[in-house]
Amino acid sequence: MPVHMGVMCEACGKVHFVATSRGIQLSRTVEGMYRLTCNPPCPETREFRKEGMHPYRVSDDVFKRGYAEEGEYELVQKG
Repeated sequence: MPVHMGVMCEACGKVHFVATSRGIQLSRTVEGMYRLTCNPPCPETREFRKEGMHPYRVSDDVFKRGYAEEGEYELVQKG
């Protein structure tokens, strides 16, 4: 399975992929920050920097959807 950069919603455990998630936008308030708005029913919204992104292994279908539910992703550990 391919590896893609994403950020996890700590409230519900979904991982959103920077390249395909509609819930990730560049912040309009702070330069260099991104804003994650998780998918309903999760109400979580937070800002993060690119350093907050991590590599995750997921299927192509999950990546195209824009986010992965718990059990659909594997965090790639830095070796």
